[in-house]
Amino acid sequence: MNERKNPVQTGIDVSYAQGKINWEEAKNHIDFAIIRCGYGDNLTSQDDARWKYNADACTRLGIPFGVYLYSYASNDAQSRSEAAHVLRLIQGYTLSLPVYLDLEEESSAVKNHAVRGARIFGDILEAAGYAVGIYANLNWFRNVIGNRLDRFTRWVAQYNTTCDYAGGCDLWQYTASGRIPGIDGNVDMNYLYRIPEMPAPPETPESPDSVIPDIIYGVKTRNYGILPDVRNREDYAGWQDDEIIGIKIGVSSGSVRYRAHLLGGHWLPYVTGNDWKNDDNGYAGDSRTAIDALEIYYSTDISETNGHYYKAVYQVKGKGNTDYYPNQHDNETGTSMDGYAGVFGIPVTELLISLE
Repeated sequence: MNERKNPVQTGIDVSYAQGKINWEEAKNHIDFAIIRCGYGDNLTSQDDARWKYNADACTRLGIPFGVYLYSYASNDAQSRSEAAHVLRLIQGYTLSLPVYLDLEEESSAVKNHAVRGARIFGDILEAAGYAVGIYANLNWFRNVIGNRLDRFTRWVAQYNTTCDYAGGCDLWQYTASGRIPGIDGNVDMNYLYRIPEMPAPPETPESPDSVIPDIIYGVKTRNYGILPDVRNREDYAGWQDDEIIGIKIGVSSGSVRYRAHLLGGHWLPYVTGNDWKNDDNGYAGDSRTAIDALEIYYSTDISETNGHYYKAVYQVKGKGNTDYYPNQHDNETGTSMDGYAGVFGIPVTELLISLE
């Protein structure tokens, strides 16, 4: 295709991995940038650590930019959460290029959901007034996506001297080993062949009376391992009276700290993270011993809730029990509240949390 020989513009895509970019210098060597805003569910802990710095710098210097979000979605709820994640972060910015959904996670659950999830994601972003694109490598476009997402602009990754995708693309990521003044180390390089038609910037909505934050949590059980995350009280976290040996919690705004009490043991230190791979601060528990009590405390970011304060409201079910123990509010004590959920000596098997 002739268009592949004559790109309109050359640009980069970046994330926290490029460190602190000297955008004043980089600006002289690129036409555009695509900035990672985050990955996965709508949790502040999953925002890209350099998103705001990069977006603010590009805005200040007049560098045209789009955004991308790395997708982990394996069900409809996660796809909706990923759309909310992007919308939360791009509010107030003017995009010159689309919002791209990055499809490359190799788990079978993500692959099986990818096309349906991209349509859900795209519907939400387009309804909010944004252009949407799909990023994937050549194999994904050929063998996973096919022509089922042709309604979206395509960003193809193939590290080669030519892009071999027969379906055509608007954007081609041709190397991960680019070098640009102002960036330490390698950076992804891209050719843009067609500037997608961008809708008019969406109007900034009036602030609602109160924006209710989401709390998203998951558990690890002794026999079934890590289970899918749960949002608010859409479901419970746990499985078939199996002992919970790890708990992770994240929130869409504000912050949360939590800790677990081990069966026959003691309270573990507070954690604030939300990552099974982070053994120091990503989850509560030791992944071996049953948890018999849990304490959660939520701190509201009133700038995002219009001054309304929320508490973590949570309850657990003990092994062998048919009913949940009473709700607990943060670490408060009083009638039916001990400052934590659970009964020492009885393993926890199910968990419900909301912010109220």
